[in-house]
Amino acid sequence: MDKDFLLKTYGACYDAEAGPWNLSLENKYLEYMFAKFYEENFPVPQGAKVCNIGIGAGYWDRHLSYRLNGGTLTSIDIREICCRQLEECLENEHNPNPVRVIHSDVMLLDELTGQFDIVTMVGSARMESGLHEEILAKAVSFLKPGGSLYYQSLDKDETEEWVTAFCSRNAVRTGAYLLDINYGFKAQYWKLEK
Repeated sequence: MDKDFLLKTYGACYDAEAGPWNLSLENKYLEYMFAKFYEENFPVPQGAKVCNIGIGAGYWDRHLSYRLNGGTLTSIDIREICCRQLEECLENEHNPNPVRVIHSDVMLLDELTGQFDIVTMVGSARMESGLHEEILAKAVSFLKPGGSLYYQSLDKDETEEWVTAFCSRNAVRTGAYLLDINYGFKAQYWKLEK
């Protein structure tokens, strides 16, 4: 393990630009609400196969890895540095849980179709990709029949009506929904069921 790499990249999360946001009450609140909605709405069956699209700093992937209930986690990101940082964090903290990290454009991973009980994706992954509906549809395609997608959006222009229309076009339904406007954000949380 390259600890110098890990310290440098992890430290970048708290540099002069990112640090104030990552340490802010607003960010901590969003992290709390993201985990709370998941814990309240996504019971993880024994041996579940879970997938997260968009690793970023890896906090969410590490959270998921400790909630596997005897299952597996597949984490995907297009950025090599995010994948490597997650792998090294998992190794450094001696995480005993089975996590597969894939460095790839999620749109190219057709072999994952129909593989997962739960797929999670934060709206920033959707917005950064520029593939608004396409990447959300790809996430849905990864679900097994009866599987659930956890989708969280901070897009102030995204409406509940748009997601409802997306659901009807992609053979999924809304299982749970939360709109939270605390701290001046329009944060929306969905459980979409296949």
